[in-house]
Amino acid sequence: MEIIAYEATSRRFQFLTKAYKGTGGRLCTASCGHLVESKGLNKWCEAVLNEGHLVFKCPKCCKVWLWQEVCALACLTQEERSSCEEIISRITTQADESFKKCPECGLYVQRVDLEKLSAECLPCSETKKKVFVFCFDCLREWRNPDVQSNSCGNGACTFTALLQGCPTINVQNTVVHGCPKVRACPNCEVLTQHCLEGCSNIDCPNCNYTFCFRCLGLDENHTGGLQGCSIAERQKVSGNKVYEKREQLDDEDYLLVLQTQLEMENRWAQLQMHRVTRADGPQQPSNQP
Repeated sequence: MEIIAYEATSRRFQFLTKAYKGTGGRLCTASCGHLVESKGLNKWCEAVLNEGHLVFKCPKCCKVWLWQEVCALACLTQEERSSCEEIISRITTQADESFKKCPECGLYVQRVDLEKLSAECLPCSETKKKVFVFCFDCLREWRNPDVQSNSCGNGACTFTALLQGCPTINVQNTVVHGCPKVRACPNCEVLTQHCLEGCSNIDCPNCNYTFCFRCLGLDENHTGGLQGCSIAERQKVSGNKVYEKREQLDDEDYLLVLQTQLEMENRWAQLQMHRVTRADGPQQPSNQP
């Protein structure tokens, strides 16, 4: 069997015979079955990422190697992996569905099949001494025995997915700048949005619970002001709290309303940006004398 080795100086892969004694790197078998020498692969990872690419392929058969597998094949140190993942975070966008951070260790996990919701984190599996799989939608540990299912087995998965993946408010000079566009009421878990005016406190439209949209704290315990609280992390809801659906909508309809509203807001923002760009662009010469 050939040994795949990366020559960092020439930035090329070599295909060597078993007689090759190696350069001190570890030999690993990739998921495609080919034997790979670890030494030098860290430079290959950096080169691929610095070119703006996020797909790693076996140089012999072109089978895709997932990022978590590449980390194992290259024997990346924690420092090397962190450096590479900083580049990944700059390349990826919020709409990119191929990379997500593991909810346990915070390291990036990649998937190729975007229809598959389950993903395994190799470092967590090694640490826990068991296979650790999480849901790519709601970013919680996978509960369904069937890892090929389209349901992870966690309550309110679709709501949590929206809370985790909704855009960030990007409106300067507002108290909620930098917050997720959608929050869940800490009392009843109904999803709601901020009007982008006034203070950070909002009243839940379902249970009238008043809380801060920034830190999610209760109004009476809130210290107030931008200096008084920090932006809380994105939420994960249990789905166990009992509440009446706003306007008697079922879960799917309620979620659709919020998603449609977010899409309309994004389109409006893009339209406004396009208008500003056109207004600032070069003026066409007038035909009038």
